[in-house]
Amino acid sequence: MTGRKTIRSSLTVLMWGAVATGAMAQSSPFDMSPERPAQTAPAPVPPPAIPPAAPRQQPPAQSPTQPPQVQPPFAVQPSPAPQPPQRPAAVPPLPLPPVAVPPRQEGARPASAQTQSLAADSRRRYILPYEKLSLSGEIDRRQWSIYLTPEQVNAAVALNIGYQNAIVVAPESSNFQVSLNNVPLDAARIEAPDSEGNISLKIPPGVLQVGANVVTLGVQQRHRTDCTIQSTYDLWTEIDPASTYIAFNADVAGNFANIDDIQATGPDGKAATSIEIVAPGLGNPAFADSLLRLSQALALRTQMPNQTIRFVSTPSAEPRAGTLVVLVGTAREIAGLSAALPPEASAGAFAGFGNAAPGGLSPLFVSGPTTQAVQAAIETLFSSISRTPGAQRTTFSTRSWHAPDVPLIMSDRRIALSELGIESAEFGGRRFRNEFYIGMPADFYASAYGEASLLLDAAYSSQVLPGSHIDIYVNDEIASTVPISNNGGGIFRHLPIKVTMRHFKPGPNKVTIEAVLMTAQDQACAPGAPASATPRFALFDTSEIQVPDFARIGRKPDLAAMAGAGQPYRAAGSPVALSLDRFDTDTMSAAATLVSRLASVSGHPINVETVASPLVIGDRDALFVGTISQIPQALISQFNLVPSSQISWKIGTGVQPPAQNSDTLFNDWRERVDGGIWEGQVSSLEEWMKRNFDLSSDTLRFLPAPEQPYAPTGNVSFMMAQGLSPSGEGVWTLATAPTSAELRDGMTAMVRENHWRDVTGRVAAYDAAAEKIETVEVERPYFYTTRDFSLSNWRLIAANWLSSNVLSYSLAFIGFVSLLGLATFVMLRLMGRHR
Repeated sequence: MTGRKTIRSSLTVLMWGAVATGAMAQSSPFDMSPERPAQTAPAPVPPPAIPPAAPRQQPPAQSPTQPPQVQPPFAVQPSPAPQPPQRPAAVPPLPLPPVAVPPRQEGARPASAQTQSLAADSRRRYILPYEKLSLSGEIDRRQWSIYLTPEQVNAAVALNIGYQNAIVVAPESSNFQVSLNNVPLDAARIEAPDSEGNISLKIPPGVLQVGANVVTLGVQQRHRTDCTIQSTYDLWTEIDPASTYIAFNADVAGNFANIDDIQATGPDGKAATSIEIVAPGLGNPAFADSLLRLSQALALRTQMPNQTIRFVSTPSAEPRAGTLVVLVGTAREIAGLSAALPPEASAGAFAGFGNAAPGGLSPLFVSGPTTQAVQAAIETLFSSISRTPGAQRTTFSTRSWHAPDVPLIMSDRRIALSELGIESAEFGGRRFRNEFYIGMPADFYASAYGEASLLLDAAYSSQVLPGSHIDIYVNDEIASTVPISNNGGGIFRHLPIKVTMRHFKPGPNKVTIEAVLMTAQDQACAPGAPASATPRFALFDTSEIQVPDFARIGRKPDLAAMAGAGQPYRAAGSPVALSLDRFDTDTMSAAATLVSRLASVSGHPINVETVASPLVIGDRDALFVGTISQIPQALISQFNLVPSSQISWKIGTGVQPPAQNSDTLFNDWRERVDGGIWEGQVSSLEEWMKRNFDLSSDTLRFLPAPEQPYAPTGNVSFMMAQGLSPSGEGVWTLATAPTSAELRDGMTAMVRENHWRDVTGRVAAYDAAAEKIETVEVERPYFYTTRDFSLSNWRLIAANWLSSNVLSYSLAFIGFVSLLGLATFVMLRLMGRHR
């Protein structure tokens, strides 16, 4: 019996131990999350030490009655990050058991990551204005300007660049060339072919200045093994905007003191700039005009290439890089949104920043005691930046993505390349490349006949062989080629190179100079031979670009003139009518983004007036923003769109095109019949005419073809279309999408610099999946005068029109010659000798 009692006692002890162990184990919830990495798995811990430690360290996990007291730290100020260092202090041998509580740990991770990201952003000034930047070829560079506040200048310590390069780039002879305000920073090799690399360049004291600072980022690259011209196209280095920034030693990235600091907003890690406006009076249509004017003032101050306006209901809790938070409304309306509202807002019109803790949110307050005071505060934001509408401008403001600002050429003008940012340079590689920008006015009309001249100052060494050539590109289209046919080297002194103006358009235009150099050394390509240090080619900044007088006349519809220079909405006169289908956040965001973009390219704010109905617009210039289903049927026809777009595009099935006419059906069958006699003869003739005389079937026409209704396809998520008012006097522009969310996102994508420059024709449709823009050109534009009558200007207009319509020119020439012959015959009959 004694033995049985002993066994029974032992079993009792074991059962109580199992119960205690189970109770200890259940102090943590059951874990169904994926396996953690081996290094983070909890180590075995003696059971007796766990029960008392776990409740003290994580009361929320132990007691369900505690969450109301513990939730605020996780929602307002993330606390998981500072907790891990405290756990070893409380129970030194047990730093890992809290990891076994999946619900609390999973909730803490995002907060910790967000805290680290916000803390990092407060000490970073992202500087890259390009969403995708690839520096290609043997030499390439970009130059732009950034704005820094006094606090940022004092706290700047280093410039960080994140990048990845092609595997064929030779690291021993490839390097970055970076400078700030023309002061070179330390050289750094390009050596990150497998994964993203980072370099940190120390910024010497005194290099940066308060206000505008010029950043120059360039590369010099060489191929590992190949010496051919073709191999230079395989050289590239991609720059990551999220890892390219100026590092500070204090939390000063988002702290602004006055309205001049708005320019320091800059981009975020995706090269985008967002202006978030919190307006309690957003739903009031009477306040819409003031909000749109505020949007333009902020856009003109930031002047970033990829900026958007977003209306939100509540302000952000934490600062974000590249985001300017604006609270606008009366002092009573804003008081409930932010406790940092300065007391001055209750006394009168106020536009400025409130006091914020280092690294905290620093919103811009635009407020006052009354609505009239708020409007007065908005007007103060235009001080020192506003230009009178209709006043003559001399440049396009491009410094935020290209420095210097692009000069605007209005007539015959000669500009030295040194004024356009080109520096004299020597080159020892195979393909030299450099670029600059010049601007054309909105009424530019010389694409069919005009020629500019590049007066080239350059030199090439005796190593360069005949067959080398110098190419000129305009907006990435070949415009001219000059062969190098002499041995023994040579010097060009103002060598005139004719550059066709076919590819120029209103707004900034990129001109690229490329020299393709062939040498005997590259043809031999000896293995192990070092890169040549002897210059083969030199370009001098004394070269000049000369643009002659060109025809100037306005055309409508013309989205290129609107995108390049804000035409016709930039003109002074009656307000531009703006029709919105609703006053919600998405529609207002899209409208404000469009109007702000037009103000940026125009150089001054646009006088906009919202209207309750399209019926009251009349013949004024107008903008229409809304979903396709809410657009009146009459407007759909006015923009020459397929009427079924309102239904088919909305449900995402794509719009069915209208029935084809005989000409269209014939052309389809002509393309479908492969190898037919008729198709072969006509195609051969067209190819021969195009190859030898640059003539096509579109050129050989007596009159322009009629406009065809446009049907947005299923892949199109957003589009802009331009048409005329019923009488033809006003220009109407439509921005629409199937849904309000697509309207906002589509407008955000369309105004990005790399997309905005592609907006042309009468329809510009955006494909979000492919991230590209499809355009429909204008077949029959309407012309209108933009300047006083000039016989020389009308002569140039006639020359361009006749060059675009060769058949009409030929018939006019034949008619003129026939009249001349007839007049000569009559004159000889009257004055000659009769037999």
